[in-house]
Order: sequence, then C-alpha cells, then structure tokens
Amino acid sequence: MPQIVHSIADGVAHVEIDRADKLNSLTRDVFEELVEVGLHLSTLPEVRAIVLSGRGRAFSAGLDLAEMARIAEEGPSGIGADGDLLGSARALAQKAVHVWSLVEVPVIAAVTGPALGGGMQIALGADIRVASPDSQFSLMEIKWGIIPDMCGTQLLPRLVGPGMAKKLIVTGEAIGGVEAQRIGLVEELAEDPIARALELAADIAAKSRQALVWSKRLVDLSYSVPFAEGLAAEQQALSELLGSDEQRRVVEERLTSMRASRR
Repeated sequence: MPQIVHSIADGVAHVEIDRADKLNSLTRDVFEELVEVGLHLSTLPEVRAIVLSGRGRAFSAGLDLAEMARIAEEGPSGIGADGDLLGSARALAQKAVHVWSLVEVPVIAAVTGPALGGGMQIALGADIRVASPDSQFSLMEIKWGIIPDMCGTQLLPRLVGPGMAKKLIVTGEAIGGVEAQRIGLVEELAEDPIARALELAADIAAKSRQALVWSKRLVDLSYSVPFAEGLAAEQQALSELLGSDEQRRVVEERLTSMRASRR
C-alpha cells in the first residue's frame, strides 16, 4: 500500500502522508515515496502550487520507532547517507525534505496536531507553513542522542534566527502553533489548516506560473549569493517575464476584470 497519496485539481497538487493509524510516523518507504512524488510533480507544468499534509490527527509524529531501532543498528548506511546526490542532499531522509525546494512552484505545509522530529523537518522544507493553534512542533532528536539530520539544522535558522534555532535543537522543547507563529516558524494559523492551505494554494495557482517560479527561485537565491548577484537575477527574471505570452495574457485578464468591476 502506498504511504504517500496525491491528487491534482485546478493547478493544485495535494500530497498526504497516509499512515493515520501511526500518526503518520516516518519510515524508509515514506521517505522514498516523498522523493518520488516530489520529483514527479516537478515535471508537471499544470501544477502551480502544492499542499503537504498528513491524514488524520497528525502532520507527522516523527520517525517510526521500529525505523529508529533499525537505523541505530545499521548506523549511517541505514539512512542512505551514501546515496546519489539530489540537489544538495545525499542521505535519503534529507532528500525527502530537500526535494520540495527543488520543485519550482510554491509548497505549503498544512500542519494539524504533532509535527515532531522528522515531521517538523518536512514542514521546514515547504515554502509556507499553515498550522492549527493547537499544533505541536519539536525537534526531538537531542533526546535520542542525535541531531536533526533532515536539513533541520540548516533550514530552521533561516526562519527563526540562529539563537532560537539552537535553543529549539539543543533542548528538544515542544512549542504550540501560537508560539511557532510568534517566532516565525509558522506563517499563518487556521482552525482547519488543510482547508486554509488548499484555499491559499488555489489563490496562488491562479497566478502566472512563470512569475511563481521566478519568485520562489529569487527568494531562495537570496540565501546563497551576493546581493549584487541577486539583483542581477531579478533583472534576468524581469527580462524573461515582460512581454511573454503568459504575461500578456495575465495583463489582459487583469484589465478585463478591472473594467468589468467599474461598470
């Protein structure tokens, strides 16, 4: 049985971890399927936004205990640390997070209930996070004698700053959705995060795909290149977008809508 299910409607792909009876805990199969689905969606030009969520009452409670025991026994080979590179990631669990940054269009994580350990790190891999007020976030790896190894040490500081990232990582502290929004981990709170994320994704999907792709790419670029190079990339984007068939269509639709509203 597949561990990850997905559907596509009106430009929005909805990707769900389908292990509700296990609080969507993570296994090697889950990691492999997340990578497979992410790469598949990245090839589909009709997809303009993606929502990631878990079925049932959890986003993901983290690594399955049986999986943890296996990895502890096998060591680095148990996490696929010597695999082929996917973007910047080589280990399988890292790829399951990193793949969403390689998808060209915006990705929204809809967090209901626990997002713990690897579950929280999967949420960090999204571009935007929508969570319920009673959601729960924790990087629990320190309690198992390890560190967040699914891109968490690299992604969390970008959202909450280095000091807060270190605090959350070295304490394993759990925080709720309200606190997560306060520190910048979550962009929006909603009583029904999945419904809100799908609504937001539908709004995004109505925009120019080319402009969406460039918007995500430019913001991500800001973390890794000098300021001057980022400004040059902005101008490259503008030169490709201005006057394109898609931009002309968008402008015409916008003007038509504005004229109709004035009548």
